[in-house]
Amino acid sequence: MADVDPDTGARRRDTGAHPAAEAGRFGPGPVLRLEITGHRDGLFDGAWWPYSHRVNVEIPRLIGGLAGHWDPVTRVGVDLETWGVLPTRLVIDDRVVWIDGYPVADDTALVTRDDRALFSLLVVPPEAAPEAAVAAMARALDPGNTAAAGTILTETGVRPGHPRR
Repeated sequence: MADVDPDTGARRRDTGAHPAAEAGRFGPGPVLRLEITGHRDGLFDGAWWPYSHRVNVEIPRLIGGLAGHWDPVTRVGVDLETWGVLPTRLVIDDRVVWIDGYPVADDTALVTRDDRALFSLLVVPPEAAPEAAVAAMARALDPGNTAAAGTILTETGVRPGHPRR
């Protein structure tokens, strides 16, 4: 599938690889990691490293990555400060997925399955360095983790400075 690179305006082919892999800095690696167990230890159920900040592209990719694990996804909540203007819903695989935006700057996504189960994902910014992104994702999935998303991103080097929250 070809699309337009938002930074350069040039047409490019979407290879499905993470931008870091396309730049030759990182081989195939995780962009979505989930904790698929019977228990819900730790603060996060998974971690997500989207390719871009394009919600109309990334939310369907997220839903596709969750297929077979957390089906059916009915709602996704993300941070307005990170994603900007959001649609109220997207039709993905002939299903309506409601999109909620929260102005909390908390670096998480909340995924609702079947209007009952709520799952929390750490969201790693697309521009994160691969090594820092992988470290942040691993820390988020540590069952003993008690750190908030902003703290994880700062302490793993994804975001310099202090956590937002």
